[in-house]
Order: sequence, then structure tokens, then C-alpha cells
Amino acid sequence: MTELLMRGADNDEYFFAPRVRNAPIKASLTCIEGLPKKLKIYRISGSKYWQLRFYNQGRYITQSLKTTEFEQAQELAKAFFHNLAVSGSYVPHITKSVDLTHLQNQQLLHDVVEEVLSHELEKVHRDEIKHGSYVMSKIRLEGLIFDFFKNHLLNKIDIEVLERFIAFLTAQKLSPSTMQGYIAQARKVLRLLYRKKILKIVPEFPLIKTQPNSRGAFTITEYKAILRKSKELRACTYADWERGHKIWIKSDYHQMPVEMNWLIRFMVYTFVRPGDIRQIKNKHIEIIRSTYLYLRLNLPEVKRHKAATVSLPSAVRIYSALLDYQRSRGYGKPDDYVFFPEVVNRRAVLDIAGWCFNWILNDLDLKAGPHGTDRSLYSLRHTAITFRLIYGGNIDLLTLARNARTSVEMIEKFYASTLSAEMNIALIHGRRQ
Repeated sequence: MTELLMRGADNDEYFFAPRVRNAPIKASLTCIEGLPKKLKIYRISGSKYWQLRFYNQGRYITQSLKTTEFEQAQELAKAFFHNLAVSGSYVPHITKSVDLTHLQNQQLLHDVVEEVLSHELEKVHRDEIKHGSYVMSKIRLEGLIFDFFKNHLLNKIDIEVLERFIAFLTAQKLSPSTMQGYIAQARKVLRLLYRKKILKIVPEFPLIKTQPNSRGAFTITEYKAILRKSKELRACTYADWERGHKIWIKSDYHQMPVEMNWLIRFMVYTFVRPGDIRQIKNKHIEIIRSTYLYLRLNLPEVKRHKAATVSLPSAVRIYSALLDYQRSRGYGKPDDYVFFPEVVNRRAVLDIAGWCFNWILNDLDLKAGPHGTDRSLYSLRHTAITFRLIYGGNIDLLTLARNARTSVEMIEKFYASTLSAEMNIALIHGRRQ
């Protein structure tokens, strides 16, 4: 069977009709009186039944009508269109002046969002974005974006509507960076509406200014206090549990785990993110003893970064002690996890480590930074980078950024900008000769 390109009856559309060898072509597009011209019925040589084709909302709908009678095919096509119209799935040719019904507007928005998400899923398949990014887009598009725009005519979106959208997001008490994420997804919807000629132009979103919001690094004094407290709490049992409070933290971790002290120091000497902690296995770490002593970390890819990184020398001693401890418990094999290998649900590892670290910070009254910034396990990564900026000699930002699996822009925006004075302390304290 081959395919033959056929010209439609209205002389402006085409479709592919299958050709059976030595069989005559019996394909023509027939409009039905009283229905949109985009809805047509036809027959092809490969089937005895009449077929229906309808172009609606940027895509074709085709289906077999399961009848060989022309009159009956017309009636079935009319019934098909009636069902579409009643459900709101049919949206007539839209111009800026057309007033859509609420149901039509909502159905159109639903279809546009689905199309945007299908494009995003294709990016996942091409490895342009991670599946987690697609999930985040889906949550935002099907959540607040849909909730707002379903009540605004999609063909009449202008700058005033977008200003109300920003006010709507502000009322949800979202941070400026999160609001920018919603704006990015909403812009994809508007661009698709423009491509479908539903919008004449894509209006500009109002600007939202964001301030760098660092995770709050610890000073040397605070860091030493945290290490001491992580050891002191090993002999203590946390008893101040409210009813139903953090019930997912098993009783085994109501005392400070022995490996928590190693985990804190490991993060500072390797620059890893908290998310890395739950997936690092022993096979990802190699001890290098040559001109320099360090750990080579071949960690799973994160945020498009997958190159190997190196640690500071102290990380070798920390990892060796941790490995001996895990081996004494029956772990320590290449495929065993480095931290909390007994926890099968690896997502729970971050809950355990985060809870234990917050216990330490709260006991030391260090949970909030000097400027009120809430500090967490991620602050240890911030500490690792800022320590290198302050005490790392003449290290260049590109080398540091690559080894921390981030970008120079992020280093300058979130780390170097807050430390410029202390980084140049030698110049500030210097004297003229």
C-alpha cells in the first residue's frame, strides 16, 4: 500500500489517501451544509466506510463513521459536531473581537496547556531538559496558571491582564524567583496562542526584580560549634515530639547519628549538594594518592553537570573513617550508599539528614542567619564555596565553579557578591611602603 497526495474539494487542503494496488482511487473531501468547512467526510480505497476529518484548535481529528451510506455519514458527522459544540471542545475561528463562552475559553486553555506540555515532554525525550523540569512545568501550568487564565478571554489578553496575573501570584505569597518561573511558563502559553493566530501580539510581562537570596553560609566559629554539637548530641535522645510531629523520622534517629558529623564535614570539603548525599555510592568515590591527596568524585548527573570533581585533602581522612564505620556494620561495598546505607527509601535520607541538622542549628540558635536568612543543610554547600573564596588563595572563579558543578554567574551572584570585602582583606589592611 502506498500513499497518494490528494487535493481537497475546497482546493486549499490536502490529505493522504492510501492506495491499494490495482484499485481505483475513490477519495474526495465533502463539506456538509450547516457545518464548518473544516469538517469534511470522505472515503478512501482502503476502507469501505466513510471517514470524518475535522480541523479544530490547531490539530486534525479523524475517525471512521462505520457506515457505507452517504446520508447516514452526514447525520453521524452532524451528531459528532453537535457533541463537540455541547461539550465546549469546538472553538470557532477566533479573532480579537470574538467573545468566547466560559466553557469554550476553558476548553481552549486546556488544549493549549496540553500542547505546551507535549512540547516540553519532547524536550525530555531529546534530553534537552530533565523530567523533573517537565513535572514542575506541569504543576505550574495546570495549577495557578490555569486557575487564573480560565477566567480571562484568551484572545483578549493584554498588559492589564498580565498585571492582574502578577497581582494574583503575589497574593499567593510566592517569592520573586518562583513568580519568574510561573511567568516563564505563562509566556509559553501566550506564544502558542500567538502562533495559532488567537493573539495578535504577545504582550510584555511586567518586570519583577529579584535580589540574590543566598542560603546563609556559616562563619568559621559557627562551623566549629556545629561540629562540636553534632558529637555532643550523640548521647542525647530528642524527646520534645509533638503528637503526629515528624512521624516519618524513625526512633533510630531520635538520637544524633554517628555519621552526621562526617556528613557535615564531607559536604564542606567536597562542595556537594544535599541532593547528592542520598545518591552517592562508594563506587562513585576514588581515593587519589599522588602529588596531591584528594577524592575524585564521579557523581550522578545533576543540573546538567556530570564531570568528575575533586575534594580538598581533609575529605580523604573523613571518607576513610566513614568507610571503616560502614564496613563494621556490614556495608561499605561498591554498590552500597556512603551515607545511611540502611535506608531503602533514599528520599527519606534528606528528611533524616535535614531533621538532624536542624536539631543542631536550633540547639545553637543558628537556624537564622545574621540577616534573617533561614539556614539549612544546603548552607553547608554555601559554606564550602565561601570558605574557598576567602581562604583559597588566588583561586579563579571558573575553576571553583566547575569543581562545584555550578556556573561562574551563580558564584558571582550568590557567593562572591556577599564576600568581596573579606576576600580582599589583605588589600584593605595593607599599608603603603
